[in-house]
Amino acid sequence: MSKQPFENRSPCARRSGAGTTPVIAAVILRWVACVGLLLSAGLFPPATHGQQDPAGSAAPVPMLVRAGPGDTAATLALRYLKDASKGWLISEYNDRAEFSAGEAVLIPVAPFKPGGLTPHGFQTVPVLAYPNFVAVADGGRQRLPTALHDQMRWLKTQGFTAITPAQLIAFMAFSGQLPARSVLITVDGESRAFLDWGVPVLENLGFTATVFVATGRVGAEGAMTWDELRALRQAGFTIGCRGRQGASLVRRENEPSAKAYFERVESDLLLARRDIETHLGESRPLLAYPRGRADHLVAAMAAKLGYAAAFSRSPGYNPFFADRFGIARTVVDDHMSLEQFKKVLTTMVKADLN
Repeated sequence: MSKQPFENRSPCARRSGAGTTPVIAAVILRWVACVGLLLSAGLFPPATHGQQDPAGSAAPVPMLVRAGPGDTAATLALRYLKDASKGWLISEYNDRAEFSAGEAVLIPVAPFKPGGLTPHGFQTVPVLAYPNFVAVADGGRQRLPTALHDQMRWLKTQGFTAITPAQLIAFMAFSGQLPARSVLITVDGESRAFLDWGVPVLENLGFTATVFVATGRVGAEGAMTWDELRALRQAGFTIGCRGRQGASLVRRENEPSAKAYFERVESDLLLARRDIETHLGESRPLLAYPRGRADHLVAAMAAKLGYAAAFSRSPGYNPFFADRFGIARTVVDDHMSLEQFKKVLTTMVKADLN
């Protein structure tokens, strides 16, 4: 038997008769429910409204405003979201960055794409790990400023946004949204050369980074001081730690006993956390596993001792459902060419999520 055309199979297109009204009513109710779900998810903005929903609504709806002369997504974000850096939210929601005077613009007041999920895949955040930064290369393990400049400039021209660990953690908790091309830049080391060579490169391009220091080495010869780290923090950089001395926390072959090993790891992590809290006022610091090495025990102890998240040196994806105490990082060493660097910046994993 041949199939009927779609429109002839629609309940709304049936001829009047017994049972027609209930069918039509059911279809209308189904449409209302679908629209309500789309509105609550922020995926189908309403036609007109001037303010957020009254208190107690399930989800705030976008504000509908009129753009003024010369308005951009950044100026609108500053005016309505109190933060010009959130202009990307307005651009993405309206699919444009500039607006004509008098044009209607929707201002999202809450994340509308948590987890970076789309029908075609999910967002992932590349995290770059630079070894201890010095002005000259040493055995291929440390960065030359010229290489860093080329890599950061490429990120800028490709529209990447350098995010903070706090933004990544909110994204992984499914409570925050990130720009489509987000990257987290990290540096393992307390070398003062980072202030002289790395910071100017990053700041000139509007980027930030996270610096993981061995807290027991801060203030030593050639290392940054706590005052300098506080100044970096004031400038928008994030300061974490990689233990107190930067020594691996994985059990050694000659470890005298399990008890002695537990005590060593606990002492190192606890003292490093107290250093960060005392000097920077951060009660839940970030941890980069010293030398990038960790196991389930070290991860569990970091969580137990109050660290907010922990980073490895294992390459991989960081979608919202990744392990917060096993965040993957790709090491960018002196052997990596610019072409290789480009290939590690994956920001979307294709998958059919329909």
